[in-house]
Amino acid sequence: MEEDPKNSVGLERVKKWLYAKGLEERSSGCVLCGSCYGHGPANPMEDSPGPKEKCPPYEFYRFQRHTPKSRWLMAQRVFHGLDPITPELKEVTYACTNCLMCQELCGVRGDGYGPWDITVAMREEIYKKEGVIEAHRPIYDNLHRYDNPWEQPKEQRGAWAEGLGLHKSGEIGATTLLFAGCSADQPAGRSSARALAGIMQVTGEDFVILGQEEKCCGLYAFDLGFRGEYERLKAANLEAIARAGIKTVVVACGSCQRIWREYSKTSGLDFRALHGVEYINQLIDSERLKFSKRVSKKITYHDSCHLGRGAGIYNEPRRILRTIPGVELVEMERNRRWAWCCGGGGGVPEADPELAQWSAVDRLNEAARTGAELVLTSSALCQRSFAKLKHPAVPVQDLFEFVRQAL
Repeated sequence: MEEDPKNSVGLERVKKWLYAKGLEERSSGCVLCGSCYGHGPANPMEDSPGPKEKCPPYEFYRFQRHTPKSRWLMAQRVFHGLDPITPELKEVTYACTNCLMCQELCGVRGDGYGPWDITVAMREEIYKKEGVIEAHRPIYDNLHRYDNPWEQPKEQRGAWAEGLGLHKSGEIGATTLLFAGCSADQPAGRSSARALAGIMQVTGEDFVILGQEEKCCGLYAFDLGFRGEYERLKAANLEAIARAGIKTVVVACGSCQRIWREYSKTSGLDFRALHGVEYINQLIDSERLKFSKRVSKKITYHDSCHLGRGAGIYNEPRRILRTIPGVELVEMERNRRWAWCCGGGGGVPEADPELAQWSAVDRLNEAARTGAELVLTSSALCQRSFAKLKHPAVPVQDLFEFVRQAL
């Protein structure tokens, strides 16, 4: 019996889009239009083509092989046994930042993924046949040993919450969970988790955290092709919320939210996952949260790829900022679904640090052109990416921390 592609790992999982046998598969393959990187005819279903610059690795390298279209074709040739896995193929495959821009443009895949998922499947294929690439070995080893990508011992998980007086799962009967994410115990994400927890406390929300029980959401495992590790982490996190009777998961990181959306597609559990900006927006609607302090600042908001294109959350952060007295919100030229990637995703900072830095610099230079005094974002990966710059064009702050200061 033929294996169900949904249960497969590697290119077999996406064979429908790789010109396999049969009319249906052939008609679902790449049509080589070039829309996915902004240099071909626009998707006829697209009402707003957006800016021409769409694919970070292509704009950085300016070679066709670094486009989603070419990665699709490379995967096709490997799938059919026409080409081996070469160092050059790996270089191109791991230069994708998983910014999800190509899914906004591709008129072929209509399942909510897009050409980037072909790249992920190619990474699964490489891992299955040759193992982890050296640039990503620390991430893999840390996920396997510590359940997080940052080599933090399990017993230190949840250190971000020290001194806040938060309850851990099982201590009270709350059905709301704050999922802080791995970065909460790192400099780039600590302020975000603590600020969101503080906002939830101010509004009187009964909630718990997992503390040492919390594991990585599986973002890195998913995007880097470690599908077995992803499924293991997913099962552990779902088991934890099922055991605690959690009905609402409030997520601190935009990238974690994208993965929790993946969970909800197949978990079978009765819960909803909200990113913190969705949660705060609901608090404003119900008048449980009101801003009393005036903050006279000109601000621009950076849509993270995973929270924006990955989870479709664009309006909530802007509405929150417009509710704060004194805030002047200005938009970058590339915003919402067309927002430029910070370069922090897809394992690119580890595999291709020059590309990652170039993308982050380009984004903050764009922010500077708005005249904004401050850039706000809602993703720990973006915070980490911008924090690595020695001379950022504009200061960057987490949105939750900014909101907490306005209360």
